[in-house]
Amino acid sequence: DHLEAYGAHLVQNFGSGVQSCYRGPRLYDADETRILVKDTVTWYKKYRAILDSDIIHVRRPDGRDIDCMLHVNPALKQRGMAMVYNPLSEPVKRRLRLPLYYTGLTGAAQILDREGASKAYALDRQFNVEVPVEIPARGYSWLMIE
Repeated sequence: DHLEAYGAHLVQNFGSGVQSCYRGPRLYDADETRILVKDTVTWYKKYRAILDSDIIHVRRPDGRDIDCMLHVNPALKQRGMAMVYNPLSEPVKRRLRLPLYYTGLTGAAQILDREGASKAYALDRQFNVEVPVEIPARGYSWLMIE
């Protein structure tokens, strides 16, 4: 009955690097719920190394605008992963400033969105980049930094 809320909860936990232990009589009650759980766990396993890395809170969650956390690890090929959430009931378009100092990148960053589109960004003198983001209503997105 609450597939959207369940999916948001799973993405929030896995996107925060939380390795949860779900207990109860079942994880899913229908095929579409089983597919949601399987897809989310597969996504987490694919990006586990960066999702289990250190977190920088880019924008504090206040329920009035997007919130963002940035996973960083200079020892990986995927140096960072920004998880961006929209708690609002309407889609948003913003320019998001990502602090990439702890990724170990110095001159430029290759940033891929969840659709696979890639673009190079020059870092400013404080090792930041500004990227445009579009987040659906009550949705999320992520950006991979290499």
